[in-house]
Amino acid sequence: MKKYILMLVVAVVVMFIMMSTAQYILIKHGSQAEQLAKVSRQLECSKQISQVRSQVERSVLTMQQKVEKNLSNPNAFYAIANQLVRTNPFIVQAGIAFWPAHYSKLGKSRLFAPYAYDEEPSLKLKKRNSTSPNIRTNLLGFDYTERDWFRAPITDGKCFWTQPYMDGADTEIIMCTFSNPIRDESDKIVAVIFADVPMENVTVMSDEKVSNFADDIWLLLGMIFVCLMVFCLIIWRAVLASVKYKANKIDVDKRSLIDEIDKLKDINRRLTERNLDLSRKVRDLVQSSYSN
Repeated sequence: MKKYILMLVVAVVVMFIMMSTAQYILIKHGSQAEQLAKVSRQLECSKQISQVRSQVERSVLTMQQKVEKNLSNPNAFYAIANQLVRTNPFIVQAGIAFWPAHYSKLGKSRLFAPYAYDEEPSLKLKKRNSTSPNIRTNLLGFDYTERDWFRAPITDGKCFWTQPYMDGADTEIIMCTFSNPIRDESDKIVAVIFADVPMENVTVMSDEKVSNFADDIWLLLGMIFVCLMVFCLIIWRAVLASVKYKANKIDVDKRSLIDEIDKLKDINRRLTERNLDLSRKVRDLVQSSYSN
């Protein structure tokens, strides 16, 4: 019995040590894997952002040249914005925003900003081979002159990327806007060409590059299950040993009791024989006395 109690204590200690060791290893491994995954995500995002920026900037600069060649034909800007959205898979909205009253002589409104937009922008990259995207054209219906993407190129005369912001449309997509100044023949800045890029397009990563801890969790659960099985086995053996010990103890007690009874019987037999012997002797003495 003592042996199994000792085995039970040892099993509990071993199980505790194994579980603690497994948790330590998994936590350490998980921390390292998370750090590697974080670095991998940062590198991948940086690489992808660089690629997206390069493609968007090239597309915008190409369309900028078309805009500058068609400054005398404002109706052509709708088609140019449409082409910019249609041909670049990262751009969901693009347009040309002119300085206030630039086309006032042509009977246009004070603010003139034709743009094109995708009616159903996907959170993932648009397919390059899409033949019929849902692109519509219109005029911006708000005062864009206070927006950073308009004021920065007008002021500095350089291209500009905005910080991420929430799109005010119903889509509620996080956007970044790239804009570049448009100059007329006298090198005067008269407008800004802009393109909206969803941030979801530059944060897509493959699942293979993110650490998966499912295997580690199953490993821990497997170790715990094995420890519990061993623990239950030892408890079962200890219970059997206890039952057997009690049974053996009862048998020993019975044998001791039987031995004591046998001893008492033997003593009783001897006493009986002695009493009989004494009785005979007393009888003989009485008879002898009568004879004399």
